Parts: sequence; structure tokens; C-alpha cells
Amino acid sequence: MGGRSSQRGFTLLELLIALALIGLMTVLLFGALRFSSKAWASTEERTERDAGIRLTYQYLVGRLEQARPVSAYLESAGEQVFFFTGQEDALEFVSPMPAHLGSGGLYIVRLQEQGSGSKKQLLLSRWLFHPEVLEGAARLPEWTPLSGSRSSSGKEDPGMRAYYSETPLVDELEGIKISYFGLNDLQDESGDWSDDWEDREYLPWLVKIQIKDSDGAWPDMIFELPAT
Repeated sequence: MGGRSSQRGFTLLELLIALALIGLMTVLLFGALRFSSKAWASTEERTERDAGIRLTYQYLVGRLEQARPVSAYLESAGEQVFFFTGQEDALEFVSPMPAHLGSGGLYIVRLQEQGSGSKKQLLLSRWLFHPEVLEGAARLPEWTPLSGSRSSSGKEDPGMRAYYSETPLVDELEGIKISYFGLNDLQDESGDWSDDWEDREYLPWLVKIQIKDSDGAWPDMIFELPAT
């Protein structure tokens, strides 16, 4: 007589327990994958933001460290104009531009808020420092002093980028504060910080720019300007 087989199948209870364990492990696995995905995305966003901060600083330090104390007589204004204007939320100065960012030579560089609400940006505008641009010659981009205009032309023409161009430096801007350190008067013996630098025909010693975007405050950026 053949012996009875010693093999037996799973009971219903054992099968249910196995299915429950498999389901639990699946939930834990997908939860870990979802957490890893979010952590990776968050790290990429921080890395991209940090890279943007570094690039902005590197660009501005290159321009402000070469700022020029230049002035020119403007027929439209009927007076001699000194090309450095500093306000609490805007800045304009003259600096040489590398050839790969324009046509080389001196440019008027303007940094200011643009837009409103959640669409506010920090906009960098550049005009070629040339008499025809300063006087608004036909077909050339219009330039007006910062004190008289708080918006860009908004008319960038790819064919005219050697004369005018604009670049958003910061999207979702929440605020910017610019401070200036230098002599309030040439007769002073020591400098001081102030919220504006207007009606002075000499450069400040330092410029401090504080930026806040939707992700929080940037590290303070302090730039040293050439001695004048």
C-alpha cells in the first residue's frame, strides 16, 4: 500500500496573513519611494536656487567692481548728469560689459523691481552708453534717468541687443532692499550707511543688496566699488 502524502496546502488563514504582509510591504515600499522622490525634487530645487544666487552675485560683483564715475551733458535734460543713482529698491550705474554679453564697451546697468504681486521680478536692464541712446535717437531704445522712470521700455528687439537688453534675475520676487555706504559729503571724515545715493557726483564705497523671493531671504550681498 502506498503511504499517504505528507504534503499539504496553505490554509485560508495562512493565505490571508501572507497577502496582508505583501500588501503592507508594498505600501511601505511605495511610501519610501515617494518620500525619496520628494526629497530628491526638494534637493534639486535648492541646488537650482543656490546656483541662481551664485550666478546673480557673480554677475553683479563683476559689474559693480568696475562701476565708472562718469557724467555727460544731456540736451534733453539741459544739464550735466552723473550716472550713478541709488534708491532703496533700485540701482543704476555705468560699467563695462564683456563682449559676450553685448558689444563690449560701457553700458548703463539698471536693477529694479518689475511687475506686481506674485508676478514681480527683479529685472536687469542694459543700455549702451552712447550719445544717440542717451538722447533717444530714432529707432534706438529709449533711456530715461532712473529718477524719472520706474519701468523698463519693455521693447527688447533681438536685432538691437547691442543697444538694449533686459534679463529677469529673480522670479517670484517678494522684496529688495539696497543700502549704500560712503561719504554723505566730501568734507566728511568717515562714511555711513544710507537708503539712497542720489544728487551726489561720486560713487559710494559699498553697496549692499538684500533680496527675498518666495523661498525666503537670500544671503546679504555686499559689493565694493572702485575708489573715486
